[in-house]
Amino acid sequence: MVHSSAVTHCLLPFFLCILTAGFTVSARADTPKLLEAAVKHWTAGQDDLAFTQRARTLNDNGSVKEERLERYDPSLPDSRRWHLLEINGQPPTDAQRLAIEQRKNHRPRKHVNKPPGELLDFPHATGKSATPRTVTYEVALRPETARLVQTDKLILLITVGRESRMIERVTAGLREPMRVALGLAKITDVDFDLTFDGVDAAGKAQSGDQQQPSGTARVAMSKFGERMEYEWEDFKRVNVYRASAGPNPAVTSAPAGAGK
Repeated sequence: MVHSSAVTHCLLPFFLCILTAGFTVSARADTPKLLEAAVKHWTAGQDDLAFTQRARTLNDNGSVKEERLERYDPSLPDSRRWHLLEINGQPPTDAQRLAIEQRKNHRPRKHVNKPPGELLDFPHATGKSATPRTVTYEVALRPETARLVQTDKLILLITVGRESRMIERVTAGLREPMRVALGLAKITDVDFDLTFDGVDAAGKAQSGDQQQPSGTARVAMSKFGERMEYEWEDFKRVNVYRASAGPNPAVTSAPAGAGK
């Protein structure tokens, strides 16, 4: 049986790929220079993302069977990286929180098998649109990733500031439904739209700022006939917790008002 956590582990590397710690491979020499500079600027920051995840399982009539609101923070130790905020719109009981958090936190911390620099075809990125301030590139997934996803179904657009030479926006969508997890699940809808701070109104980089993403990512899918929806928001760049590093200085708190 494929668990929902395994499916989201397949989804996140693709829809949050340029935001993850795995994006450490430099763009190749034939990558558009502006895009290459923006990639290098992004990878100079903190190395992973904390986020809030809303997971819904739907009945056949579209009503919600179960809904969970959770916070994931890779800067925390494994035993605390997932935190249950709500279940079915209510604060969880101690028993619910313990059962879900133990189940998710006791699994080994998962890592992307390949860095996204090996999944995304930067050398063949194409310019899709341009303004006096920005250039938007379409970046395809490499054909060798087809074992995991149908690469031709996904549209990924990265907008880069001409003067700031920083990533300002990332969007993703589907041309048509695609299969993931070796065909055991099918993604039916993608709505991914993130913008990034660190750039002022004139398009100039603000010195000293760490770029932070804001926006939402949503995926609807079916798995063994069961309909599911995932939404991610409240992103925050953090450094991954490493036990040998001693006390962890970067603890991301839950979003204000979450769980109320």
